[in-house]
Amino acid sequence: MSLRALLDPVWSEAQPINCFEILGTLVRQELHNERVERLDLSYLTAAIDELWLSQREMASRDSFRNALRSRLMEKIQPWHLELIRKVGTKEVSVAALFLERVFSLPEKELAESVQEVVSDLAGITDIHYPYEDHKELFPKQSDAIASDWGRGMGVIRPHSDDLYEFRDINAMCLTVCRDLSSTPTWFWLLKDLVACLTDEELGLLCVSEAKYLSGRNVEGKIVEVQKPIFRLDRDEGIGMRLDFRVDDSIGPRMRPCGLKTQKIFEKLKAHLSRLKPITSNPRTGSVSLLANFKVLHGRARLQAELLSEGEASRILFRSKGTK
Repeated sequence: MSLRALLDPVWSEAQPINCFEILGTLVRQELHNERVERLDLSYLTAAIDELWLSQREMASRDSFRNALRSRLMEKIQPWHLELIRKVGTKEVSVAALFLERVFSLPEKELAESVQEVVSDLAGITDIHYPYEDHKELFPKQSDAIASDWGRGMGVIRPHSDDLYEFRDINAMCLTVCRDLSSTPTWFWLLKDLVACLTDEELGLLCVSEAKYLSGRNVEGKIVEVQKPIFRLDRDEGIGMRLDFRVDDSIGPRMRPCGLKTQKIFEKLKAHLSRLKPITSNPRTGSVSLLANFKVLHGRARLQAELLSEGEASRILFRSKGTK
């Protein structure tokens, strides 16, 4: 879909108008309904835990996941399943969906199986790049102070994933296996982030481009690509490619093209410092589904004491791909 398609309902060649302002108004109106939903799935906890305890010694990984999927489909409430399947679409306007108390046992194979099954139910085709071990996230003792990286201990600033890739990664799933630090993932809705902009600034941002660079997660090379900041999809609606991370070696991961766009980006960055994030539940069994272009994510600095517990202190599983 094109920007002109968004403007067509109000476009008039004969009427002198500020196209940037109109575009910004339309974008803000569509983003207005985007929200976060939280679902308590504790009614599933016992059934999933019991299934795991009864099969973990004898079942293969594939057979357990098939059994888990069948158990979920049997027990889950239909409207909960509907939200899982439609998160990120214009139809429901849910940019992020938090599933709480799906399971209670902090065991890696169980958590990864839940991750895979929920991602499948959400329609996520997981993409695994050969240079990135992206599935299991944990703090690495060799990179204790690294920031803006899932395996470092430092703060991770707001971002959407994989903006430097050729394919648009529009969906993500995060599952908490164990977190001794009780550090939630932070989320920022796009509509809250752009609330600081005038309609004209928002419209200008939507016709601008930026350069996106890979960070330390990509081993052996730096990937750089220039893309539009604005994204419009028939099923998902409006999204944006935004990344406020700063890599230790290459600097900013997103570099807006043009002085005006850079100033708008700096205004967003200043607003983020005052904007309270939405938080997930960091307990075992929490699963977060999010639309990668509608909500940014990050987290606070991890406690240094976690290193004494080793890499098993905080384990999350992540799927990211296309819907």
